[in-house]
Amino acid sequence: MIRFATFILVLFATVVSVVAQSDRMLDHANRIDSCVQTRLDLLDKEVRPQIDDYTFCRRVYLDTIGRIPTLDELEAFVADNRSNKREHLILSLLESKGYQSHWFNYWADLLRVKYVGDKLHHPGNYAQWIKEALRLNKPYDRMVHELINATGPLYKPGNGATGFYAREPMPLDHLANSMKTFLGLSIECAQCHDHPFDEWTQKDFYKLAAFSSKTHLRVDPTPDLEKDYAADREILKNKSFDEWIVYRESLRVKHAAIHGNGTGYMRLPHDYQYGDGEPFEAVEAAVLFGEMPKLSYKLAKDKIDASGKRNLGPPINSRESFADWVVSSDNPLFTKSIVNRLWHQVMGTELVGPLGNLSPDGMGTHPELTAELIEIMIESDYDLKKFLGAIFNSKTYQRRAISLGQNSDEYVFVAPVVRRISAEAIVDSFLSLKTATPDQFVATEFHWDGFTNFYEKSQEMGVKDFVNYSIKGPGRGAFQRREEVAAKRRNGDLGPTHLWRVSCYGHVDGSHEVAMLLGKSDRELIDGANREPNIPQILYLMNGQLEQEISTQPLAYIYQKLSEADSPDQRMDILWKAILGRMPKDSERELASNQPEDLIWALLNSNEFRFTK
Repeated sequence: MIRFATFILVLFATVVSVVAQSDRMLDHANRIDSCVQTRLDLLDKEVRPQIDDYTFCRRVYLDTIGRIPTLDELEAFVADNRSNKREHLILSLLESKGYQSHWFNYWADLLRVKYVGDKLHHPGNYAQWIKEALRLNKPYDRMVHELINATGPLYKPGNGATGFYAREPMPLDHLANSMKTFLGLSIECAQCHDHPFDEWTQKDFYKLAAFSSKTHLRVDPTPDLEKDYAADREILKNKSFDEWIVYRESLRVKHAAIHGNGTGYMRLPHDYQYGDGEPFEAVEAAVLFGEMPKLSYKLAKDKIDASGKRNLGPPINSRESFADWVVSSDNPLFTKSIVNRLWHQVMGTELVGPLGNLSPDGMGTHPELTAELIEIMIESDYDLKKFLGAIFNSKTYQRRAISLGQNSDEYVFVAPVVRRISAEAIVDSFLSLKTATPDQFVATEFHWDGFTNFYEKSQEMGVKDFVNYSIKGPGRGAFQRREEVAAKRRNGDLGPTHLWRVSCYGHVDGSHEVAMLLGKSDRELIDGANREPNIPQILYLMNGQLEQEISTQPLAYIYQKLSEADSPDQRMDILWKAILGRMPKDSERELASNQPEDLIWALLNSNEFRFTK
């Protein structure tokens, strides 16, 4: 009886929490609509019509979980008679594994998760950190703070945030990329000279860099530990290159780490030419705008200046103070930048300005809407699901999409913009035709790779254990393959790769060549994805493996559905709903006599399939 009463209380509390969350989303959605309506009234413009259930279902699936709905999912939603079924669908999708998959692609692109030579040997732990942050729905400000302030072993399971610094360990380049990523601020020009088009000076840049001075990636053991390994390292180097390279690489997996937490001082460059400083002069940390965080210096500037050109002082944890400043709700760019990014991702156009080139004062062409969305993000405690839920629940999001064309200057954020879906969404949408459960192999827990697996093993290994491990070689490739095989056994059955979503592919699984062909980011640059169609993409979709895996496979989910049809018209209904997310138009009914495989080919190669509207 007590257990049953406890269950009822927990269930009631859960229901109350969900209802409260839904109410907040709807209130925020209404505030968005009110801002948009006020602007429409001011400009004497008409409201665009609301979309029907078919269009909404396809749109919200693509924007929330990155694929089209399966036929069963679409029909279940359309048949739902509840007046608030759209609200329920949004909440369901935001809590699904598909959300984690789709938004991992977004964050992995923005944070440039990839292998980088002798810096980030394996990005798996970095990727797993992002996936775990999405599973936990970690608030965005906390995510960013952890990424900026990450320290310690690179391949320690759960410490993958260190991958953000390892991805770009050159201190000044790392700073410029961090500012563009999290504040939408382009200051890289000031690294070498005063900014030609903005107020930032080279000295400003170096003052900002002072927060993270002496932070660095070291892949080899620190000097105090290296003395234990040096003799064996030399013996193996003279004996066998294969054994020596395994010894070196295995030690690096254990010892690669981010060191240093900032000293609050930086030296001006050797060629500094401006009148406000001298080459090699020490400068104290300072922010570009907003409130300066308090730093507890251990040495005064005059002592640093007198102590030699290379001395930057002792650590004072100023990097954490820098992270505090970046994520502060009082920072005029932090919240505005993520609001601008998410609006662009969902609605198809920038709210404030270019994603990587904002200004502290700029509020875009609709400043009232920008201010409202900033307030909504802060009230949501940087919970990205709540913020996205507010947009998805708004009438503004649920209106007929607009094609900007030649009149883009007249756009006033009245509805989403017609745009091509991402490369990953195209590939993942084929899964909705291949299987009834496209998200079944999206991970719900940490996945091991060769590096994290060996890191854990290495914690019990002494100096001689590394020697014994290395002489079992042969070579670096075998070392990595051996550990990857062990990691795969540890992960268990991950399902057949042809049923994986793009987000499931890791470093050792390849870069998913089809998604790359269709415009997936190579993660060299921030915002590096390409949604512009080209001839190779079109030719591949017309003749490539993706379409053939649907049209030539009688066991595919779409063919199972077609087998239930009793007439050409019913087959046509199934195909149009499954691929385009709508019923056929009367003008299209004459196509019903064509073979299913021909119709599948035609629909998959239509612009309507590749675009969201």
